Amino acid sequence: MNNLADASRYINSFARPQGLNTHSWRALKQLALHAWECHLTDSKFRHRINFLCKEFYLMIKTPEGKFIVPESSFSYDPVA
Repeated sequence: MNNLADASRYINSFARPQGLNTHSWRALKQLALHAWECHLTDSKFRHRINFLCKEFYLMIKTPEGKFIVPESSFSYDPVA
């Protein structure tokens, strides 16, 4: 992905997991978009990540499978 529009389309391609309410899903997508913004602008991502939703972790990976945020941001080992 080369810009936020591409990142937004990618993030919005994921379906909301069953059992996750719409407010939480919207917040996760906003955080994923922020992660992409930091990645694309070479800015520091300053958030801790501790979500149990595997879709979120997929949203913050490149198509090649590399995380776009430092793995030190994770509060635990993310689901692959």
